[in-house]
Amino acid sequence: MKKTVKWLNKKEAKALGFKPKENAPGRKQNRYYLDNEKIEDLRTLRLQTNKREFVETQKKYGKDGELVSTLEKLQSKPVDVPENFEIVKISTSKTTGQQWIQYKPKEEKEQLDPEFDYLGELEKQLKGVKKFKYKESKKGKEGVITITDLHFGAYIQGMKITQDFSITILCDMLQYAAKKVNKFAYSKVHVHCLGDLIESFTGLNHKNSWKGLDKGMFGVSAIKLFVELFIKHFLSNINNLGSIKLVAGNHDRVTSDNNEDVDGGAAELVAWALKLLGYDIEFSTSVITHKVDGINYILNHGHLGLTKLSTQEVCWKYGEKGVYNIIMEGHLHSRIAKLSANQVKNFKMVMDDNVDCRRMVCPSLFTGNSYSEYGGWSTGAGFIISESNINKTKVDIYDISI
Repeated sequence: MKKTVKWLNKKEAKALGFKPKENAPGRKQNRYYLDNEKIEDLRTLRLQTNKREFVETQKKYGKDGELVSTLEKLQSKPVDVPENFEIVKISTSKTTGQQWIQYKPKEEKEQLDPEFDYLGELEKQLKGVKKFKYKESKKGKEGVITITDLHFGAYIQGMKITQDFSITILCDMLQYAAKKVNKFAYSKVHVHCLGDLIESFTGLNHKNSWKGLDKGMFGVSAIKLFVELFIKHFLSNINNLGSIKLVAGNHDRVTSDNNEDVDGGAAELVAWALKLLGYDIEFSTSVITHKVDGINYILNHGHLGLTKLSTQEVCWKYGEKGVYNIIMEGHLHSRIAKLSANQVKNFKMVMDDNVDCRRMVCPSLFTGNSYSEYGGWSTGAGFIISESNINKTKVDIYDISI
């Protein structure tokens, strides 16, 4: 049987049935060869002879003073984990046999409750919001403003290269976008929103989503406040507002697991609320096609499998023959797609800007978080204003930075 060398003091050696040796030079212990059974006996012995009368506790506190996690030293009997706490990790020291247990407060997960009338509650909360009434606009060129990845509720501050981001900053961005598009004096302005309206419905879209959330910015509260501020700081400031087209993003789900909600239920709630308030809005979980002034827009967030199709395949499936088609996508928080080393090595030119079609990744309003910064990429916030050219056979694009 294989044996392992362990350092024991004289008392431990005697308790395990060994004849105590003289201590090694400069040490209070000596080496002994133990089989697996002896090793287990040693662990039990050391736990029982631990001189500490009380469990040793180390507590970690967050920036607001709330308890984040607790690390406790186990003795011969398990530590009672407090109510509303969950065990994160149990580890055992290889040298001393002492065990440590780490636990933290349970995350509050707000999921859709089938018994709760979310639509009724949202309708009740929005009763005080003024309904929108469309006005007749003069004839002339129509324009489109495209925004994506708003991540309402995200709170980013004090990072090295990433711009700060908060609800206040987002509202300022939306006001600026409305002011900018008004300068074009379009007869009608259509809004294309490519998804990721909110940061998280549950607070747990990703493992550490809750770390970058503003207080209370999840659940129905996030939907209600988003609708109010989206109207106040953006929609109500746009002159000659036309239709609104909205596709769902991967952050717009109402569950923490992306396998449980693939339809963007949070974005659908926003669309339902805006329609209730009188807006001409169309919602889709995947793709919307919208023809404006001779140009056919194909809108999707950019996270679904259809993005793997070529530009021509997307146009063939979702576009309109005989007119100029433009595919607008978001999701990447960047104006360009980053190539991997393998893609660069096998690079082949893909014609995404042809005579009758174009494909582009739109800039996001969200500036990024620790995930993007630690991953080594960043982006400048912005949005797109577009219109048909003089012959209505091509599209003119204005990339606006914020």
